[in-house]
Amino acid sequence: RSPLLNGFKSSMMSQAPDQKTPIVSVVIPTNNRKEWVTEALESVFAQTYQNFEVIVVDDGSKDGTSEHLREHYGERIRLFRTEGTNCPTAKNFGTSHALGKYIGFLDDDDLWYPQKLEKQVAYLEAAPDHVAMVGSGCDHIDRDGNPFWKPNIPENRLDYRTACIEPRLPGASSGSLIKKSVFDEFNGFDLSLTRNQDRDLWIKLTRKYEVHLIPEVLSTVRVHGGERRGITIDLIRDCRLTINSRIPEAGIRRQANAWTHFHLFNLYWRCSRRKSLFHLVLSFLIYPLPLPVDRNRTKVVIKKFLNR
Repeated sequence: RSPLLNGFKSSMMSQAPDQKTPIVSVVIPTNNRKEWVTEALESVFAQTYQNFEVIVVDDGSKDGTSEHLREHYGERIRLFRTEGTNCPTAKNFGTSHALGKYIGFLDDDDLWYPQKLEKQVAYLEAAPDHVAMVGSGCDHIDRDGNPFWKPNIPENRLDYRTACIEPRLPGASSGSLIKKSVFDEFNGFDLSLTRNQDRDLWIKLTRKYEVHLIPEVLSTVRVHGGERRGITIDLIRDCRLTINSRIPEAGIRRQANAWTHFHLFNLYWRCSRRKSLFHLVLSFLIYPLPLPVDRNRTKVVIKKFLNR
């Protein structure tokens, strides 16, 4: 069990969020993870900032999630049921019912540190109008709640080029807080994409607005290797390349495509060496020069082959 969860149980039934119009709407999509979504909710109700509402969208669970949440939380959450669509559809649906000025998405297997909302709300309240979203750092746990990987601490800002090539947004949507007006302006997540909708939205945001990042860990991402509904490497490829095709700047688009094929090289490495090497060659053919990302492609390739 993660150290982050220590003390959360005792605070589950603490003071309910303010009854006035909430400043933050917390949107949690879930599917067949009633134990993990309970931990996620515990981390929300343990927040030092309490002016929020919680919207849970049970997207087709068959493990009794809705009944479990209704029994344990009652009117403390707004519980909706959809019939097995997908995570971005559930997020858009939840946001359509949100009353808050800001939206905090939380995946059902992730967690928040207690000061997450307090620090991010304060940041956005003090920020100029052109700041649309604030992110933060994250750490990682395995499926049993044990520490996993080292914490990911971001720089102070996510710029447009980085969003296009390799978004450095630790925790993705679980680590961020976005203005609802901006989310609505872009019609939420693009549902024609069944993967990487976050990246697509970050690109749109950074083209028009600024996305700032608090360089400290405020969320925890659970890394468990569980399969996501309908997600395959081929689907990831198609969605990433579709998003890249929308980048108008030819130079940035080439770099984005090169990094996408390098990402596919890594994804295919264990299951298909032929496909993996195909994408590796394609990556360097598209853009042979060093890419503006943290990882050096050549060093990664050498390490993979030496560890073969």
